[in-house]
Amino acid sequence: MRLGGLNITRELLLTADVMNMVNGGMSQPHIHMSREEKGYILHARVPGVEPVRMQIEIKNNQLFLFHHIYTRNENLYEGINFIPYHIGYITIPFDVNITGIKAHYEDGELKVIMPFNELSNGYHKRIYIENN
Repeated sequence: MRLGGLNITRELLLTADVMNMVNGGMSQPHIHMSREEKGYILHARVPGVEPVRMQIEIKNNQLFLFHHIYTRNENLYEGINFIPYHIGYITIPFDVNITGIKAHYEDGELKVIMPFNELSNGYHKRIYIENN
């Protein structure tokens, strides 16, 4: 499969191959989400990954957590020397204020804070049907 000039199948196979070869594999991440008083918190522990390498992206209503695995082969993909490694993703709950999402590291754990959207909580309005 080709997408944007990259061979996705090769990239996925290379990611799997690298993960099986580097230090005998990789510890599995632990990800869970809790509902708190002011919003949701996504908790992620990713053993062996430095906090500065973690990345979070939001696309529509999906939150993606990933990092890059850097390779020593400088000729791989003609100068690109990293491979993205997908850690996990969640569907963002409907009652989250997407623009207010923030993340920080605390005690070896990544915490993604997703505050509630106050307009979605208890909002009620009666809509009257207009006659033409």
